[in-house]
Amino acid sequence: MYEEFLHKINMCVMCCNDTGVRELVHNADNWSYMHRVGNGEPSEREQQRLTTNAFWKLCDTPESDKEVEERQRIYTEKKKEREEAAKNL
Repeated sequence: MYEEFLHKINMCVMCCNDTGVRELVHNADNWSYMHRVGNGEPSEREQQRLTTNAFWKLCDTPESDKEVEERQRIYTEKKKEREEAAKNL
């Protein structure tokens, strides 16, 4: 999981995907917080469940995924338009 998480951060940085980086850092912050939050309120079992849940969400980037899908759709449309224009020449 850690390799996947670090790889995803690297890919977001390389692609200038600020939303993805923001979401990943937020996820890491949530996971880190789950280790410290204790304060006696949740039981040990509940605390472990919260921490495990946060761990498995480390690589979740729903906002970024939507943006990437939209960019890919626009790119694909533009590519088709260029191909059609080239055929008509």
